[in-house]
Amino acid sequence: MANIIVFLVGAFSFVIVCGAVVFQILPRLFPKIRQKLPAQNVISYIQTVPILFMFASLVFLFLYSYLQSHVGKDAYFTVLGWAHILWVAYDVANVVFNYLCAVLIVPGYPQTQEEFQRERSFIKKYEMCAKCNRIRNFGTHHCSWCHKCVRMMCHHCPFTNNCVGLKNYVYYYSFLGYAFVGMIYACYLGYFPFASCYKYLGASFMSEFLNHGQFDGLHRYTDFKSKISEHVNATEMCQEMGEYIVVLAPVVVITIFMGLLFGFQTLLLLSDLSIVDFYEVMGRSSSVTDFLRSLYVSITKKKKTRFWKLVYAQKSRWWKFFIPSFIDVDVDKLETKMDM
Repeated sequence: MANIIVFLVGAFSFVIVCGAVVFQILPRLFPKIRQKLPAQNVISYIQTVPILFMFASLVFLFLYSYLQSHVGKDAYFTVLGWAHILWVAYDVANVVFNYLCAVLIVPGYPQTQEEFQRERSFIKKYEMCAKCNRIRNFGTHHCSWCHKCVRMMCHHCPFTNNCVGLKNYVYYYSFLGYAFVGMIYACYLGYFPFASCYKYLGASFMSEFLNHGQFDGLHRYTDFKSKISEHVNATEMCQEMGEYIVVLAPVVVITIFMGLLFGFQTLLLLSDLSIVDFYEVMGRSSSVTDFLRSLYVSITKKKKTRFWKLVYAQKSRWWKFFIPSFIDVDVDKLETKMDM
C-alpha cells in the first residue's frame, strides 16, 4: 500500500506539471496546438482531478500512518489526536473550497461596448479594448489566453486554468495561504519519523561496524556500543513507517513552492501591483537597484487599492476569511464606489 500511494502521489504530481505545460505553455509557443485542445472549462475540470487526488492522498497518509506515529497508536482516543484531526479537517476544507472557487468562478469581465452604452449612455468618454471590444478601467488587462479583458487582473494561472481577477482573487490568495500553512504542518509531522529513521539507520551501521571482529579488543567503546544498541532497540518508528518516510522529500519541495507563491502574491499586494504591472516595472528598470527602488516606493508610498478591493472588502465580516465562505458583497458596486 505504501509503495502504491507514494507512486500515485509522484505520478499525479508529474501529471499536474505536464498538464500545466501542455495546456498553458505550449499553446502560447505553438498557436496551432491550441485548436486541437478541448474547451477551457473541460481543461479546468481535468486539471482538478490530480490535484484533488493529491489532497485526498495526503489526508489518507495522515490518518493511516503519520497520526499514529506522532501521537500514538491510541490517537483516535486522545484529546491530542482529535486536535490534530480537527486541524487537518479545517485546513483541508479551506484549501479545497478556495481552490475549486479559484478554478470555477469567473474572474470578472468588464462590460462590452454595447452593454456599457445601453446602461450608461450619458458617459461619452471611455476607454475600450481593441481586441475584445470591452470597457477598460483601473486594473483591467487583456488575457491573451481567455481572449477577454479581466477586471483587476493579476495573471492567468496555469494550475487553475483560469484568470485571477476581481471576483476570484480572494479565493486564490486564501488557497495559497491555507495550502502553505498546511504543508508546513505536513513537514512538521513528517520530520520526526524521518529523523528517527535516519538515526536508526546510522546507529545500526555503527553498531555493526563496532561489533566487527577486528574491534573486539577496543574495550573503551563498550559503553558507546551499548548506548547504540539501546537506541536501535528503542527505535520502532522507522520500521512502522516503512516507505512513507520518503514522502517528506516531495512535501518539502511543495512547501517551498507554495511559500514562494504566497510570498510573491503578498509582495504584489503590498506594492499594489499585479503580475502584469510587476513585469512592466521590471522592464522599465535599468538595473536591479532601480527595480528594488521602484518596489520600495510602491510599498511605502502607494495606496493599497488592490489589497482593499481584492481581499479586505470582499467579505462583510472579518471572521468569514477563516471559514469556507463565498463573497457576500456586491463587488460591482464596490469597484464603482472606490473608483469615484
